[in-house]
Amino acid sequence: MRLALLFISMFGFASDNEIFVNQAGNNATIKLEQLGSSNLIGGTQAVAGSMTALDLDGLNMTLTINQIGDSNIFRSDAFESDYVTGLFDFNGDSNAMDILVNSGGLYTADYADINIDVDGSSNVFDVKIASDSSADYLDLDWVIDGDSNELTFDIDYDYATNFVDIYGSSNEITFSGSGYAGTTSATSGYFYLDLDGSSNTYNITQSSTLARDWLKIESNASNSTVCIVQNDGGTSTGC
Repeated sequence: MRLALLFISMFGFASDNEIFVNQAGNNATIKLEQLGSSNLIGGTQAVAGSMTALDLDGLNMTLTINQIGDSNIFRSDAFESDYVTGLFDFNGDSNAMDILVNSGGLYTADYADINIDVDGSSNVFDVKIASDSSADYLDLDWVIDGDSNELTFDIDYDYATNFVDIYGSSNEITFSGSGYAGTTSATSGYFYLDLDGSSNTYNITQSSTLARDWLKIESNASNSTVCIVQNDGGTSTGC
């Protein structure tokens, strides 16, 4: 296992902490925690005040990210692992998470268990997982407690379950699932949304190939906008 970590702490009128990571090897357990505001987690090619994405590669990886505060950034566009456990905890406002679990390298993003817990408002999250139907048996869970959050997640898989619990108002959720072609519950996609709040917008697209698309929504909300598209090979439609 090879692990490179660079910690930079800056003090001044607008102080922040920065962690840059490049890790390769199997069975890695990595925990990164930042307390405060305007903190950054990204790659080793970054320089102070300028963020690039971190690079994580290997089997059986456990990654825990805790960012507690406001205006923090976590960015990874080279997160490649099978049998990964990801625990992402964000507590604060105006934070940004941009993550790609990429199957373009040695690994295929199979058997990933990813949990994202957000407590705060005006946060932006962009999560993309795999390509070419390669994220087999993904388990993705979101718990969002706050207002005016923006969630965008795109998954290309053979089978996955997605559970999203949202408590708050004026949130925007955009989900796109594609790639799977199974005809049983063990080889199809399942999406479950539990929403409690007002003036939310959510656009959900399940685009399989002659598969069984599973969708369940429970909502206790007013003044919300909903668009759901299930397409298993028919005419292309959208929101």
